[in-house]
Amino acid sequence: MALTKTNAQIRTSPARANLGGGPTASADRGETRVRGLIASLDSLADSRAILLICLLAFLAYANSLGGTFVFDDTDQIVTNQDLRSWTNLTKAFTTHVWGFRDQQTDVAALPPLPYYRPIFTMMLTVEYHLFGLWPQGWHLTSLLLHVLASVGVFYAILLMSGRKLVALFAASLFAVHPVHAESVSWISGMTDPLFTVFFLASLVFYLKSRKARDNHYEASIGSRCGLAFSVVLFVLSAYSKETALSLVLLVFGYEFLETPGKLITRLRLGARRTLPFVAASLLYLIPRYLVLGELMWTNPQAPDRPFIHTLLTLPFVVGSYLVHLVWPVGLSVTYNTRFITSAASPMFLLPAAALVAIAGALFTYRKRVSREVWVALLLIVVPLLPVLKLGQVSREEYLVFDHYLYLSVAGWAYLIAIGLARFGGFDLKAPLALKRMKAALAAIAAILLVNAAVTASENRSWSDSYSLWSNAARVRPRYWAAHYNVGLALLDARRFDDAFEALSRAALLKPDEPDVFDALGRTCDAKGDTTGAISSFSRAVDLDPEKFESLNNLGHVYFKSSDYALAERYFAAALSVRPQTPAALYNLGLCYLRQGRYAEAIPRLERALDLVPDDGETYYELGLAYEKAGRRDDAIGALKRVRELATSQALADKALERLTRLQDQL
Repeated sequence: MALTKTNAQIRTSPARANLGGGPTASADRGETRVRGLIASLDSLADSRAILLICLLAFLAYANSLGGTFVFDDTDQIVTNQDLRSWTNLTKAFTTHVWGFRDQQTDVAALPPLPYYRPIFTMMLTVEYHLFGLWPQGWHLTSLLLHVLASVGVFYAILLMSGRKLVALFAASLFAVHPVHAESVSWISGMTDPLFTVFFLASLVFYLKSRKARDNHYEASIGSRCGLAFSVVLFVLSAYSKETALSLVLLVFGYEFLETPGKLITRLRLGARRTLPFVAASLLYLIPRYLVLGELMWTNPQAPDRPFIHTLLTLPFVVGSYLVHLVWPVGLSVTYNTRFITSAASPMFLLPAAALVAIAGALFTYRKRVSREVWVALLLIVVPLLPVLKLGQVSREEYLVFDHYLYLSVAGWAYLIAIGLARFGGFDLKAPLALKRMKAALAAIAAILLVNAAVTASENRSWSDSYSLWSNAARVRPRYWAAHYNVGLALLDARRFDDAFEALSRAALLKPDEPDVFDALGRTCDAKGDTTGAISSFSRAVDLDPEKFESLNNLGHVYFKSSDYALAERYFAAALSVRPQTPAALYNLGLCYLRQGRYAEAIPRLERALDLVPDDGETYYELGLAYEKAGRRDDAIGALKRVRELATSQALADKALERLTRLQDQL
């Protein structure tokens, strides 16, 4: 007969099992390790946290250092003669960003874009004197600015949240987010990291001064000093990029959210505590007005558009930015956007419905949304407000630019960090399941690694012009300008067959664009296809009878074929479009010279030299014209100048040979 177990036996058995290290003990040790890791990260020294953020930023953006000058870099850096002089440091405060274009005589005159960014111009000048046209130095500067901005995100969110782990993850995500590729890998895009460094430094000093003000009355001196530093940095941020003025609204919103009491009290205190920043903004707006003649942003290149089109397009633009924040894949320099002109368009209805649903959910559950979440949303939305003035966009293809999201990523990263901290129970108090804590840590690691990998891939799109525009053509295959710019990059690389294919694709998509046919003509000319070149240039002129480049290029093709009569016709037509263009004057003078019309050639060549007085080639042709016209002394003088100005040995040797022959005849 079986005997029942005694109470002592029942108590003893499980005790022996625990001593053997069973599942319960293992789980306890696992939870202890996970909580210990969380505690270690939450108590990490600032220096180590900053080191980790810097390493992640360099990991994600290291391959951007191999890039070249692309997009606006050519105008703003490579051909910008103003950067060559240190006087540009003071000139930066008395002119607009594109002021250097006022000196260019070989391009169509465009009204200046209303960008008053003196510190950005100063940065370009200093970098040119440090690095010249070595692009790696410029890229390194952009990356260092991004690292500083990431550190600023860490300190700002640490002060706002009071939780180091949240600040560490938010700053790390900001450091590796792929949408920054445009701002970091594109040299001219550094305006956003530049203003953000000052912006976040200003925000940090404001938060510190606010904390000192709220904690102790005796800290009022420290509070005032912190506020003074904040205001100075705010002005520097505005001088870097006008978007920094949004800090006024951010401070007001933060004060409104943080101030207890009734609505009217919160509004009044928010307005009062924003006043120093409102006053400081005048230190930017007044010089801007004196230089540009305006306070608000008005783009002289923007055509008149009905305001209703802006309203209908806003949901699409805002929705696009939100999508790029959440899913930063398939990014591009341009997205071939268009203004929406009908309320029945799905491009209006779908994003509008999504935004209304988000706004409705936030309003419905507003009492359950924490202060931290509202602050994160504020940091997402406020920096985007200045770029939503869509009526000032000059080209509707550029309604969406990813670099406008640069600062908003800080708010998005903050929001994600808050959510993962709550999900994982990182406050170390709630008795949550170990699986959720592990899942949250795994999610953080996965998010950072995936974003870093995607960023490295996006950086490659900015490595050179061909990569930039071939990526745009892949993202938007129906966008003619992407294929056109691919063709230009291939033409510069002397890959003429590939260039012809890309430009032919652009011509099919945009058969009424003269620039495409002009590029096709240059490609055919480079391939030795004279018939194709004449056909393409003629098509460009048919589309735009005042297309200077195509008129001049037609003259060039006929000149090479020794058909000087037709060459003269097109050179003269080009000169009538732009009478003060040195190249057109030189070409027409050369055409007259080849026809033996020396009296007509000389004044054109002399006028070309008035505009470009150091052109050795023009001096050489003028010397020939003088010689043929019997003006031997003038010919000798011109040929002597050639020897001083010649940029090639071949030209110098030709000038010396003629000069020797003329002098021997004396």
